Amino acid sequence: MSAKEEKINFRDRDILFVDLETTGLDFEKHEILEVGCLLVNGRLLSIKEKYYAKVRPMHLEIASEEALRISKYSEVEWRDAKPLEKILKDIAKLAPNAMVAGWKVDFDWYFLEKGFKKYNIKHSFDYHLIDCISIAYYYFRDKKEPAELRLGSVCRTLEIPIHEKHGEGEGHGAMTDILATFEVFKKLTGAK
Repeated sequence: MSAKEEKINFRDRDILFVDLETTGLDFEKHEILEVGCLLVNGRLLSIKEKYYAKVRPMHLEIASEEALRISKYSEVEWRDAKPLEKILKDIAKLAPNAMVAGWKVDFDWYFLEKGFKKYNIKHSFDYHLIDCISIAYYYFRDKKEPAELRLGSVCRTLEIPIHEKHGEGEGHGAMTDILATFEVFKKLTGAK
């Protein structure tokens, strides 16, 4: 059995917590603007490495104005942004064999996978995704709060610091959101 085919116990895999800010919600036409990643030891649930990058957008002419406002996009703030291909190569190298996790992680995964295919970048991420919304649903299903399964609402209910208007389209950022998501994950799963 080759190393690539070798079975890995899920408990021994690292977890790559990932959050993206994008130019909109349409997978077909919008693009990634910002990436925040935490590489986490799967057994200890401790952060091994952080990765953050702003992505140089190629098609701002079709970007959603609301998405640009939420992500606080400006030419000045993005002047040192990197090409998406470089960032995707960095992410693929950062976390070989990791499981990918996040808040509504399928959204982020679709954008990442689209980029990996576009640039023919091979990665070895596990095909299982860990969606923190599903964990939150189970945890809060018999409780009165929060009323919505939004990251900001859940953070406030759990007393995890987050921008007070996060759910109103303010205070978003790939790194701040993924750090908050990781704290929610730990609290909901009873990790220390």
